[in-house]
Amino acid sequence: MKRILYILIPGLLLVNTGCKKFLEEKSQDEMRPSTVQDLSGLMAGEAYPYQVSINSVLNMVTDDISCFGGQNLPNYEAVVRRGKAPFSWSKQMFEELLTAEGVANISSLNSWEMIYKRIVGCNVGLEYADKVIGSESEKANLKAEVLALRGYYYFLLVNMYGKPYNTPGLDPENSPGVPLKLKMVVTDALFKRNSVAEVYRQIEADIQASIALFQQYPQDKGVYKMSETAGYALLSRVYLYQEKWDLAIEYANKALAKKSVLTQLSTFNAALYYIYNTTDNSLNLNRIYSPAISKEVIWTYVPNKSVEDDFLKSNLIPAYSRVNVPPYGVSPELINLYDAKGFEANEVYIGDLRPRIYFNYSVYTGFTPPSTVTYFFRGISGGMGGAGIRVAELYLNRAEANIQKLIQTGNDGLRIAALNDLNTLRLSRYDSRKAYVPVDITDGTQLLNFYKEERRRELPFDGHRWFDLRRYGMPSITHEYQETAGTAQTFTLNKGDNRYTWPIPQVVLDRNGELTQNP
Repeated sequence: MKRILYILIPGLLLVNTGCKKFLEEKSQDEMRPSTVQDLSGLMAGEAYPYQVSINSVLNMVTDDISCFGGQNLPNYEAVVRRGKAPFSWSKQMFEELLTAEGVANISSLNSWEMIYKRIVGCNVGLEYADKVIGSESEKANLKAEVLALRGYYYFLLVNMYGKPYNTPGLDPENSPGVPLKLKMVVTDALFKRNSVAEVYRQIEADIQASIALFQQYPQDKGVYKMSETAGYALLSRVYLYQEKWDLAIEYANKALAKKSVLTQLSTFNAALYYIYNTTDNSLNLNRIYSPAISKEVIWTYVPNKSVEDDFLKSNLIPAYSRVNVPPYGVSPELINLYDAKGFEANEVYIGDLRPRIYFNYSVYTGFTPPSTVTYFFRGISGGMGGAGIRVAELYLNRAEANIQKLIQTGNDGLRIAALNDLNTLRLSRYDSRKAYVPVDITDGTQLLNFYKEERRRELPFDGHRWFDLRRYGMPSITHEYQETAGTAQTFTLNKGDNRYTWPIPQVVLDRNGELTQNP
């Protein structure tokens, strides 16, 4: 039987009619939190990325997505058209999204606008933290949260709209990044683009300041809030992108010292379980299943499962056909990377469990082929029921840094350390009914290539792949696109293509004459 995995561009189908003007700032007369609890509640809506789609476009531009076409069905063809702009790496991506059929506006897709709104929220939190009623510990802890968030947002922005930090022959000190807006002030001043290096220094400063406050004023607020561990994990990621291997290892170690547990996927015995689930729904009688709790989540930003369900019911209807393949889906190239058996209805599932858990699996019978449909659908902000930071990334970051150092030095102890991290991660991902065979690779370059595939297997639709492609040398990618039968088009992103750096939306350029567009 044929198997298909699909994603229906969650953010691209979402119509958001409640967005505010770009970078709109509320005056102090409109916004007067009086207690730290008030301010914390404000931050939940204005600073944290709850229920917004950060990763929608990030997923569509990668090699993890394929287009299966509209199949002469009007609703399918409409879905295909909605995804064309990012899928084809259009230089007018955001303008074309604005006019795409069924998309009323792009507030949740225009990542520049959406993320800067969150940065404004962070700046509001920092401005008011010392002005509200509450204990010193509560205020400092809130400052720590929003500093970590601001660092995280600037990290996303500079990797969307600036050249990769490690681009050969490019000095990050002179490479245009994004404007740094660090104060909650209502001003007519127009902000110029800071360099990539300046933005990275600010990211590091924000997260380091956040960690210092968390250390001095610790509070455990759970995985829906930023934390000291999340700060360490973010810095590990930041230093990895800068190829500061020792620092990437140091901060991965710091985070793993706080939290090192990995979720054993063999405890997830149903396809409806997902890696970002942190809530026990076993007593919720309205649910038809009771997901296992994932133990490896450090921070997540899709906490409201009911919103996800409503979104699925209202926006993913075209994909629920039991006869036709879905318009967009997980690429065969990605699926073929997994060591797994048992996709088909009558096979015993043994091997790498990630495709069964990360991509939801359903079987339909009594219909024309494909009668077995495998699909990925929990993706408002990510690919696996949420998005954020997981322990798995720490093992991967540390492994990559050790492999890079191995290639530089030939120190075999680094190879062993990297293999230990990779095998620890993989052991937690395999079916427990069959003994896991550890990977043992002696050549450094071969180990690096295996690592890159493992990272891709572990972090699909989690916001990493596009950034990884950028820092891995911006390889050539081809997307096959087809709205109706006989209209196939091939879009190619060439190696080192300028489109690996996103165009600044025209609406942003129109409002700020100090900004320069990316080539």
